[in-house]
Amino acid sequence: MNHTSDQHGNEPLDRAKGYVYIVGAGPGDPELITVKAQRVLSEADVILYDDLVSLELVDQFNALKIYTGKRKDSHHFEQEEINREIVRHASEGKTVVRLKGGDPFIFGRGGEEIDTLRNVGIHYEIIPGITAAHGASAYTEIPLTMRRISSSVAFCTGHPVNRIQVPDTDTIVYYMVASTVHDVLDAVAAKGRSGATMVAVVQSATQYNQKTYTGTLDEFRRREKAVYSPALLIIGDSIGQFIEHNWHSRKKKVLMTGGDSSRYSSTDYIMVHFPCRKISGADLDAVNRVLDHIADYSLLFFPNKFSVKYFFRFLFESGRDVRSLAHMTICTAGSAAAAELQESGLVADHYLEPDGTVGYAERLRELCVSGQQILLPGSSITDDSLVAGLTQMGNSVTPLGVYAHEVRQDEVIDLDFIDEIYFSSPVCVRNFQTLFKTIPGRITVTTADRSTQNEYDSLFGD
Repeated sequence: MNHTSDQHGNEPLDRAKGYVYIVGAGPGDPELITVKAQRVLSEADVILYDDLVSLELVDQFNALKIYTGKRKDSHHFEQEEINREIVRHASEGKTVVRLKGGDPFIFGRGGEEIDTLRNVGIHYEIIPGITAAHGASAYTEIPLTMRRISSSVAFCTGHPVNRIQVPDTDTIVYYMVASTVHDVLDAVAAKGRSGATMVAVVQSATQYNQKTYTGTLDEFRRREKAVYSPALLIIGDSIGQFIEHNWHSRKKKVLMTGGDSSRYSSTDYIMVHFPCRKISGADLDAVNRVLDHIADYSLLFFPNKFSVKYFFRFLFESGRDVRSLAHMTICTAGSAAAAELQESGLVADHYLEPDGTVGYAERLRELCVSGQQILLPGSSITDDSLVAGLTQMGNSVTPLGVYAHEVRQDEVIDLDFIDEIYFSSPVCVRNFQTLFKTIPGRITVTTADRSTQNEYDSLFGD
């Protein structure tokens, strides 16, 4: 009989010890995740992620999420502590994903983590990601290699400053140069590179706020020292291919505070999602009371995908399943909510979209929804206009907060890079106003319906 050996020789796979995936999340744009990474993240029990991983990506998955990065005034994990956390959860039989920015094996310390896993006998896989150099190259139109210009490229780091490497290659890409750009350039000049050599600093590569600074080696060295964070430094004559109005910069940046992003063409727009995380901060007593009397409700209306996600989480945790809802008419607002509902094995009886002039209440009026006991799961911040509209139609409405908004102060959107803001509901306007008291006049504001426009006028109007 033939046996196929695994990564640890002929040692059998011990499922009791769990399984670990070391995964590259890519350079910043959440859509640059690989298909395999997307699959294992959806199957994970635990996700440990760091600073360079987009929260928009992480928030898509239902696993326990553990932040291991470094932020001011926040506990952070040293590498050894991260290793212990990975081992601890895997030893409990869980599927663990260690999610790292870029690629795990290019300045990602993935090698240290698999050493730990080898030592304790926990099985693992490595899933590569798009490294920052590749992302920056593609999103700036600066080729790392190009016939007759650059036939070799090297990746280096900008630390430590007393041992900066300067390889003899046509193109050099330096990682982790937030505060050491001038130190690196001095080292490159000391190695004899011409002062006319082209230099580019790419800040926040592949993200909506990507910014590129170009010049010659001599020009950069004469500039006042600055901190570029997070940044990549590219040195080489292929930078001459850079154009300011490249494919990424020409697209308009739309800040989405909710709603269906398919309303904007991806060929012309980049969708930026408002960093207002949805967390399960529900009033558990209220949720349990509603679930205990679920038979009393005749219509279930989900205003967004998060209301679906967290409602079903509580439903299943209570020991119930979709059969508890068999007597109810189910409505969803928008395609994202409908798709999330299908993940739970249900298809909405009515799928609603506002037409820009009327809201969801008016759409339900068109369906002759009256005299119903309506359960309205949603945010802990009640959409008063929706409740009022449904009540005026002769319905009894029970709002149920199944999630709360957590605004991340360290991920506040830079409005200098935003061309348009789309508000999908009055609640979204109010959440936005907790961070921004004014909106620059050059930014186009679009609202989903009349009630959202009224809320916007109330909070931001002259």
